[in-house]
Amino acid sequence: MKYLYPFLNPVEWIKAIKFQRKSSKFDKSAYDLELFLYSKILTNNMLHYGYFEDISVKPETISLKQLEDAQIRYGENIVEQIRDIHNPVLDVGCGLGGLAELMHNKNLDVEVLTPNKNQIDFINKNYPYLKSHNYKFEHFESGRKYGTIINSESLQYIPLSEAFKQAEKILLPDGKWIISDYFRLNDKGINKSSHLLEDFRQKLKEFNWRVIYERDITMNILPTLILINMYAERFLMPLKHFGYEKLRFKKPWLYYMTNRLRDSIDNKIIKEAAAINPSRFIDEKRYMFFVLEKT
Repeated sequence: MKYLYPFLNPVEWIKAIKFQRKSSKFDKSAYDLELFLYSKILTNNMLHYGYFEDISVKPETISLKQLEDAQIRYGENIVEQIRDIHNPVLDVGCGLGGLAELMHNKNLDVEVLTPNKNQIDFINKNYPYLKSHNYKFEHFESGRKYGTIINSESLQYIPLSEAFKQAEKILLPDGKWIISDYFRLNDKGINKSSHLLEDFRQKLKEFNWRVIYERDITMNILPTLILINMYAERFLMPLKHFGYEKLRFKKPWLYYMTNRLRDSIDNKIIKEAAAINPSRFIDEKRYMFFVLEKT
């Protein structure tokens, strides 16, 4: 009966409804659960796919050290596009500050921007010498113009037109806009995160930007997806099945009563799994590295 008590108590139902309303206001830009998880697994404060030189590496052989090295290499690819004349630098969607720290160590004048208050607090504590801004990019106001703007896996969260308008507004003449992110090729996939690549190219023409460097690095980030997918299939999914079956044998009545909840969880897993499925990623998306200039 103690398990049934919350379901039978009207007061608990009122509390549950209030909690539901409060939770429905959850804003991923303010607290990203996936990024929080990754930050606890990795130690270099970088929250991106990384860049593997050896695209044939087997997932079973990839260590956390190799994954972190790939993330450092990803950051170095960005830094290599920046010269002293392209100061100051604004790292948009800076995560936990790992990329900004890498640029700072290369004597670049870098500032960071993120709407995530938890990330800002982390950066202010661990990198107090970095000037930080707690805003969405499209709402950012600055009296300073920048020689370089970086969107590393953050453009996907910003409406394209707003991103182009803001970049033009705060970028110095002859400045660079570096974008490293994945784009959808079509609308067929289950996971609709990221912008359509065709829409992005259209915005380039609409807002008069010139591509001075372009590279498809899909295959270089793919080992990370293959690694995550392997762990999901060999560990997470079997553990989920084990948990379900344990509940079925230990508490059959609760297993029966939570059938809809388990269905909801399974549907969510299917959607999230589509985002890390390497074959689907190749069919539906491209991970692109762009360097842009305003014409």
